[in-house]
Amino acid sequence: MQQKNAGFSRTHFFIDRNFQGRYMLTLLIPMLILLVFMLLTLYFASQSIISTTVRIIKQDIESKIVLELQDQVEPSAERYGVLVNGIKDYIRSFSSNKEFRSSLLNSLMWVFGVGMLLVIVQIVLLTIFFSHKVAGPVYRFEKVCHNMIEGNYTDSIRLRKGDEMQNLAKLLNEVVRINRERLLSLKSSKDDQEREKLTSTLQL
Repeated sequence: MQQKNAGFSRTHFFIDRNFQGRYMLTLLIPMLILLVFMLLTLYFASQSIISTTVRIIKQDIESKIVLELQDQVEPSAERYGVLVNGIKDYIRSFSSNKEFRSSLLNSLMWVFGVGMLLVIVQIVLLTIFFSHKVAGPVYRFEKVCHNMIEGNYTDSIRLRKGDEMQNLAKLLNEVVRINRERLLSLKSSKDDQEREKLTSTLQL
């Protein structure tokens, strides 16, 4: 005889397509919007950093050219060579400037920091919003189940519009109603034969 597997293996991840699809879209759309916002912010920040860097280099090179050639009517080739070497040295020193690199890194970290802060705020807000839609119904289910354990079959689940698990609430209300009717029938039965007929429909 084939031994049954004691573990539980889930093969279908989409149990309720409407419910899961709604949650996926509600989470996916804000995340995509935020991703596009971060990419645009990073793009414009990079463009701003590049344009600022180019402008600084251009101004410094123009200043060097003016200082080197301002008194020269017809600069010699040696003078141009000295100027070119000076510009090369400036570009080399600028590229290895620790202060500039630190400023550039701080700008990028600021952009990423703002983006991460927005992601955290969005996740917190979405978590509060979705947990509110689910935690409320779960609390009502637990309360009704506890009432049934204590023998109270008069309660029912009333959910707000927009809460999840509406179908489960209807099903549990139906369970409470049917059990209440069965218990009332047993309570009002007059003889053992009628009581036995009522209990024969139950699987205990």
